[in-house]
Order: sequence, then C-alpha cells, then structure tokens
Amino acid sequence: MTRILVDTSALLALLDGDDPRQALIRSAFADHADDELVTHGYVVAESLAVVRRRLGVAGVTTLLDDVLPAIELLPVDAELHLSAQRRYRASLPTSVSFVDHVSLALMDREGIRTALVLDADFDRRDLEIIPTAQPGPAAAG
Repeated sequence: MTRILVDTSALLALLDGDDPRQALIRSAFADHADDELVTHGYVVAESLAVVRRRLGVAGVTTLLDDVLPAIELLPVDAELHLSAQRRYRASLPTSVSFVDHVSLALMDREGIRTALVLDADFDRRDLEIIPTAQPGPAAAG
C-alpha cells in the first residue's frame, strides 16, 4: 500500500464539473482507492475556502461529507510549521504557496514519495506525481 498526499488542486478538480481534468483526477482517485490517501489541515482549510468561493455550499458539503472522510488527516506540529515557514520565506521569489511548502515538508518528514496533485509546485525528481498526464491549466493550490 502506498501513502499518497492529496493536494488542494486534486480536490478542486475532483469537485469541479467544469474542470477539464475532472475525469483524469476521478480516474486517479479510483485507481488508488486501495492506497492510503493522506493530507493535512492546511490543505483542508485552503480547499474549504476555495471550494466555497468557486462551487458554493453544495461543493463544501460534498467535500466535507463525501471526500474528506476517505482521506487520513496528518498532524502539522509547530516544528513542521516553522520548517515550512522557513522554506516559504526562502522561496518568496517563486510562486510556490505556503500550503504547498507545508505539504512538501510533511512529505519529507513522513517519507511520502507520491502526491495526487495538479500543480507544478511538486515537481521534484524524488516524487511521483499522480496523475502523470495533466492536460489543461494548473489549478490553484
């Protein structure tokens, strides 16, 4: 069983019927149903805010009731938060979000090498990105 970090971009595409990558991301979720899907509270908070803004109450309800219960929530402690904050500060000239720095720090801490993500912030040689074919524009997250 593989541990897979689920990013905001994947959650948004899963819920947004207008996203051209929705079929791709639904297939990726289905292909990895037997794996251990994980995320953290910062992704949840970011996802709830963006889903509420883009998809309304119905989208938030689906996220809370149908999607998030299938994903294990890993803790972000003060040490991990500060590590991500240092990474974020050092990367300010780039567009990598603070939440993505938290995700990458968490992946490093937990030894997670696979991410279900649709944005380029996770492009590192040591990570496997799912889905591998990502047509269309990158989602925020």
